[in-house]
Amino acid sequence: MNRRFCSFIIWSLALLIGTTGCIRDEIESCPPLKLRLVVKDKNYFNIDMGVRLGLEERKADDLPFRDYVSTLYYILTDAATGTVVREQTLQTVTTGDREIGIAFPEDLPFGTYVFTAWGNLRSERPLGENAIASDMHLYNNEGDDIYLTSDTLVYDETRFEYLAEMERVKGKLIVQAENLPDNIDFSTKDVHNLFAFVTANFGYSRETMVHTDTLWREPNEIVTRTVLCPSTDIDNSILSVNFYDYDRNPELRAVGSTAYSWIAPDDIRIQMARNELTILRYVYVSGGSEEPDPGPDPEPDPDDPDPDPGPGPDPDPDPDPGPGPGPSPEPGNSKFRIYIRINDNWENLHSMEIE
Repeated sequence: MNRRFCSFIIWSLALLIGTTGCIRDEIESCPPLKLRLVVKDKNYFNIDMGVRLGLEERKADDLPFRDYVSTLYYILTDAATGTVVREQTLQTVTTGDREIGIAFPEDLPFGTYVFTAWGNLRSERPLGENAIASDMHLYNNEGDDIYLTSDTLVYDETRFEYLAEMERVKGKLIVQAENLPDNIDFSTKDVHNLFAFVTANFGYSRETMVHTDTLWREPNEIVTRTVLCPSTDIDNSILSVNFYDYDRNPELRAVGSTAYSWIAPDDIRIQMARNELTILRYVYVSGGSEEPDPGPDPEPDPDDPDPDPGPGPDPDPDPDPGPGPGPSPEPGNSKFRIYIRINDNWENLHSMEIE
């Protein structure tokens, strides 16, 4: 009698478990951990400002994933131990879908995991240990327009589907130069006081500088675009720009300097921010040329009510050097008007002391 009763109890328990839950030994009855990966930052926060100036194009919100993020690397680690559970090496995104579906192995035990994905990397070299951080400006280079997402996933019989949104890590610096002499066809930029390192939870650290060179073939059609990590503090990044006559400076040094072989504006302070455009205009006004109107919307500068004084002695003459060998000009050797775009207006960025 007792054996028959025990058999009935065992049979009843097995039936109850089979209809109300899943056992990890019976893989078919337990849903695998799944994740949908989408792109959140499809455009810069202030993209409309760039579009109105003809400097940027707005991307549609319904493009395939690959049109925003072209390569993908991801890793799943145990939240408690940091052990790598699953890793996909860097791959080119080929699907035309608007999102990427990821299903982890069905034999993955219930638990808490950390999912981290990097987009638009060219190689895995900048990634740190376990891919939880990356050097964004390796060797002081600009690097790529990197995307990142990271989230903690609790996996059990009721929580097994998640959504992860990829966000842009850097901002973009756009520099226009106008009214330069026709022979100026090369520029360099140095941007100091930028963050270099970012962790998976968007923690920025380590200070760096970034150097870029740009050669163009169309005179006076000069626009450079550089993706940069945020500034280390408000208005703390120092931008140094130099313009060259490339043919006269094969080594980018004005040896035997002549007029216009190297012209250099003063250094300025700027603010770089994540997923934002910073737009500057350098208008060259030395050499007897009139300063062009920066646009229909700039407000008068209250500190400079007479920006175009009439004829008279120049309080700070800047004569052109004569032909023949001579020392290279110092930074700030030429006069520029520098404007920054703020709230759809050009604002005069005054020269400032930089220690």
